[in-house]
Amino acid sequence: MRRLVVLTALTAAPAMLAAAADTVLNTKVGPVNVALLIPAETSGPLRGLYVHAAHYTLRTHDRWAESARSISFGHVGLNIDLKLNNRPKKLRKGLDEGLAQFAARTGRAELPHLPMIGVGHSAGGMVVPVLMRTPERTITTCVSCGWITDPAKLPENALHVPMLFTLGAIPDAFKMLPTIGTRYLPARAKGMPWGLAVQWGCAHDFANSATLFIPWSESIARLRLPKNTPAPGKPVTLRPIDRTAGWLGDRSNEKTHFAPIAPTGEFKGEKSKAVWLPDRTVAFVWRAMQSNDPPVVLHAAAADGSATLPKANPKTERGMTVGPGIAMKLSVTAREGTQLAEVTYFDGDRPLGKATSAPWEMVWRGAAAGAHAISAIWTDAAGQKNTTNPALVIVRRSPAGTK
Repeated sequence: MRRLVVLTALTAAPAMLAAAADTVLNTKVGPVNVALLIPAETSGPLRGLYVHAAHYTLRTHDRWAESARSISFGHVGLNIDLKLNNRPKKLRKGLDEGLAQFAARTGRAELPHLPMIGVGHSAGGMVVPVLMRTPERTITTCVSCGWITDPAKLPENALHVPMLFTLGAIPDAFKMLPTIGTRYLPARAKGMPWGLAVQWGCAHDFANSATLFIPWSESIARLRLPKNTPAPGKPVTLRPIDRTAGWLGDRSNEKTHFAPIAPTGEFKGEKSKAVWLPDRTVAFVWRAMQSNDPPVVLHAAAADGSATLPKANPKTERGMTVGPGIAMKLSVTAREGTQLAEVTYFDGDRPLGKATSAPWEMVWRGAAAGAHAISAIWTDAAGQKNTTNPALVIVRRSPAGTK
C-alpha cells in the first residue's frame, strides 16, 4: 500500500524527499487553511501546482491527485470562511505564506515559485482573482458555475492566459449565463484563448466538468511549461500560447450531437465566436460534452467488478476509478428507435476499438495510469456520425484505496 507522510504546522522534521510516500502538509495563515499534497512520484522538483481556492478537501487518491502524479505537480487546497470580506486577497496571502512555510520545512525551494493551474466550482471561482495577482505564474484556470471573468478588468499581461468555463444551461438565480454574451464573446473577439462548455440539463451543478478540466489542464501544461525545468528556487518562464494554433469548436447549434471542430486554420465558421481549444484531444472531449441529450449512452465497468460508471444523469459527475492493470468493458445502450451501424470508442481523440454489431461491446486493456476522458462515436443507419457524452476514468498507479 502507498505510504503517507503527514506534516502538520507543529512538525519540525523535514520530509525525506527520496522516500516513496505521499506527503501532505497543513498550516493556517490567518483565516486560511492551507493543505499541500506532494505525490510520492515527484521525488525531484515539482513542475507546478493545482490550486483549489474553496469547497475542496485535499485527498491523496482522487482525480486531481492522479492527474498531479501524471504531470509532476503538487496540489494545494485552500479553505476560508465564505462570510469573510476581501476573500481573494486573504486566500492569496495564505497561499504565498503557506508555500513559503512548506518550502522551509521540506527543503523544496521550488514551492514559492511554481506556476499554477486554478480549479474551482461556484465560490471556488475565486481561484481566478487569487492566481491572477501573478499572471506570469498562471498556466490556466478552469471554473465551473462561476461568473465568466470580465476581460476588461484583466491586466494586459493576463490576456494571454488560457481560461476554461463550464456553465449549466438552465438559467438560475446566479444569472451566470448572460456573461457568455457580455464577457466570453468579447474575450474571444479579442482572440483570447478561452474555452467554454455549456452543460445541458444542468443549473448550478459541477456535473461533468472534471471530464473536460483535466485533459484541458494537462494539455495546457504541456504547451506552456518550459522543456527544461529551472533550478529549484528560480522563477519559471511560461511559454506563450500561439493564438493562431489550437482547435476551434462551433457551439452555435444547441441541438447538435456532433458539434463541428477543426484546427484553427481549417475552421469554417465564425472564428471570433468559436470556442478555443488547445488541441485535438481536448476538442474531441469538448464535442462529446456538447452533445445535447444524446440517444446513445456510454457505459464502462471494471472486469473484476471493482468499479462501474454510475447511471447517466446530466446533473451529476460521471466517472469511475480502477486499479492498475484492470481491464474494462466498454459498451453503449441506444434509446428506442435509434439504429446503430457502428460504434468506435475513444480515449480523448485516440480510438480504442470498434464494434460493428450488437451488443456493441469491447474490452479495453492496458490503460495507462492517470486520467482518461472516454466517449463513443456512433454511426446511425443513415451514415451520420454522432457522439455520446464523455466520462472520466481514473487509473491509479497503486492498488491502494481503489474501492
